[in-house]
Amino acid sequence: MKKFIFRFTDLSFQTSLALLIFRVGVGATLMTHGYGKFLRLLDGNIWGRSHLFFSEEISFALITFAELFCSFFVLLGVGTRIFTIPLIYAFIIIVFDVHIDDPFSKMEKGFLFLVSYSSIFLLGPGKFSIDYLLSKKFKL
Repeated sequence: MKKFIFRFTDLSFQTSLALLIFRVGVGATLMTHGYGKFLRLLDGNIWGRSHLFFSEEISFALITFAELFCSFFVLLGVGTRIFTIPLIYAFIIIVFDVHIDDPFSKMEKGFLFLVSYSSIFLLGPGKFSIDYLLSKKFKL
């Protein structure tokens, strides 16, 4: 498992640069959605649906955490593969539960985020990330 999380050696400069651009673009885009939800959470303007055994408030807080904080850590390249897991889970719920009966145009954005974060999970953060620096410092 450690080898999967901290695998960077087989990536070229161009691949790592592309991953940096992709990570920053996707992370910054999702953070705008998360920031709006964070402001609503602070105001107590909570809406949404409950999921599993969580109330609406806790579900909304978990989605806010995923969209704002997890995407920020992915943007920086800190714990990238670990922080993509809540994002992937959130978008699986959004696409296949919340918008399942809607036309594709309604679920398109969620599907793009799901594919994007799944790709980041599989490819890793690249050499231009804090994960890479930590792996070199601690010889992971």
